[in-house]
Amino acid sequence: MSAPYTSPLAEALAPGLLERFQRYVRVATQSRRDRERSPSTPGQRELGELLVGELREIGLADAALDEHGYVMATLPGDGPAIGWIAHLDTSPDAPGDGVEPIVHRDYDGGVLALPRGGTVLDPEQMPELRGAVGHDLVTASGDTLLGADDKAGIAAIMTAVAHLAAHPELPRPTLKVAFTPDEEIGEGATLFDIERFGARCAYTVDGSALGELQDETFSAAGAVVTIEGHDVHPGFATGRLVNAARLAAEVVAALPADLTPEATSGRDGFIHVYEVRATAARATIHAIVRDFDDERLQAHADVLRRTAETVVGREPRARVTVDVFPQYPNMRRFLEGHPEIVGRAEAAMRAEGIEPVRTPIRGGTDGSVLSQRGLPTPNLFTGGHEFHSVREWASVQEMAAAAATLVRLAGGWAGA
Repeated sequence: MSAPYTSPLAEALAPGLLERFQRYVRVATQSRRDRERSPSTPGQRELGELLVGELREIGLADAALDEHGYVMATLPGDGPAIGWIAHLDTSPDAPGDGVEPIVHRDYDGGVLALPRGGTVLDPEQMPELRGAVGHDLVTASGDTLLGADDKAGIAAIMTAVAHLAAHPELPRPTLKVAFTPDEEIGEGATLFDIERFGARCAYTVDGSALGELQDETFSAAGAVVTIEGHDVHPGFATGRLVNAARLAAEVVAALPADLTPEATSGRDGFIHVYEVRATAARATIHAIVRDFDDERLQAHADVLRRTAETVVGREPRARVTVDVFPQYPNMRRFLEGHPEIVGRAEAAMRAEGIEPVRTPIRGGTDGSVLSQRGLPTPNLFTGGHEFHSVREWASVQEMAAAAATLVRLAGGWAGA
């Protein structure tokens, strides 16, 4: 027997939401870390144009895509302008072209073997699946990510806006909708025009499991370690070659094993090396550094710097530089003074029959930078899981609950 929806409203919204979601995930929108323009990839603009067309069909006549790839639109209402935001791009960490969504009706709680790539969704390895028995699950085909991060959020917003536009008798404030490019590479909020958006506050719809409500994120820094060696033909290398690739490998191996993502959880931060490019002459190590506390974040960055300088310093003919740069702040410090923003989201979830789950994000959202820039923006759940991998999946029931929560959140802000 299929799992019940959180409300009759969520059940009514589900078919249209699923149709939208399947349409959106088929558009390839991976961002590129070496971006030269905004958006970093043409697929994001393609999806943005599709959404502008749909928003205008819904009745949001001012829907537009700007020169940087940001979609913005307005649904008039009674009360302050409140924003809903999701991002267009998907992660560059797993293949993202040619997504073919598959709907698995009435999931039985067993192992799901996807048709490509030998990919398996096993509840023994993915405990969240145990809570999805009876749900209708959406996966990709096994050799690409699905794109629920954040097309589940886009689908929830579009479904809620369409429902409110079709039912003008329902209470709502003025709603501002935005879809941003390049969030996955930390650039989603950098060119966001807050003045044009015109909202008092906003909510990103970019979380995961049912009920997530988040007003705290990691503080984040990026780091690039550059090692200059001395290249010589290997046949004449004795006593002369300084191999930058080997030095890079030694730096990575020397970083503390207990300060990696796979060894940390909860409120622990980490150093994550995600890419090494190396030749004998030159090597670069790309890493991210994360923590909820700024002082600990700086301490982790210092560990990376000292480790690189110590390892490379053993070879006086080599040179090393370590560039550490801020990416986004913990949003909590900017939201603490606005408890009503989170409070209304909690009330909307409870009205939908959902108990809010208040957990900090071991990551970030556009809301981190937007909150810092003066637009307080906590984060809501989407119903997507196992993000950034070919094992990514989404629950139709949970996505529909996200859309229904947005409708109730609109009612909670009406006339405020």
